[in-house]
Amino acid sequence: MRFMLSLTRPMLLPAALLFLLAGTAAAVSGEKRLLLFAKNPATWSIVKGGAQGKLSYRESGGSFTLTASGLVPRSSYALVRYLEAPARGEVVARGTSDAEGMLVLRGSWRVWVGKFWVVSGDDVSGAPGAAAIPRRWRPERYLFEEKPLGVPCACPEPEEP
Repeated sequence: MRFMLSLTRPMLLPAALLFLLAGTAAAVSGEKRLLLFAKNPATWSIVKGGAQGKLSYRESGGSFTLTASGLVPRSSYALVRYLEAPARGEVVARGTSDAEGMLVLRGSWRVWVGKFWVVSGDDVSGAPGAAAIPRRWRPERYLFEEKPLGVPCACPEPEEP
């Protein structure tokens, strides 16, 4: 038994260092992600094979990139941050999907807490950085977050699109 421990001990240090370096590299990059999905408005369950997206962001500098697919082609969309108490929203960014229903939005944002939705641009008014004023509610056309940012959640991680 002692012989076996002496063989594994030299391997533990390099393995531990590799683990620490990998964790440090992830922390240094500071990039986080939030997955967005089409959801069934009756049950709020994720629509399998439906539209989806990924919001990659850095809290420290505020930069973000949203990539979404499966949207209505050549349609306007808005990335909105929504808070429930008190109920209010802010337009983070706006853009138009391409001929294949792909949407890419890039920019900078300062507050990474709350719910983030991709909604039809016709359903909300407001410029980026301003209040999101709802015009219509058509949740079957939207992407909703996997879970609100900044709120502890014991929910399982969905698969990344």
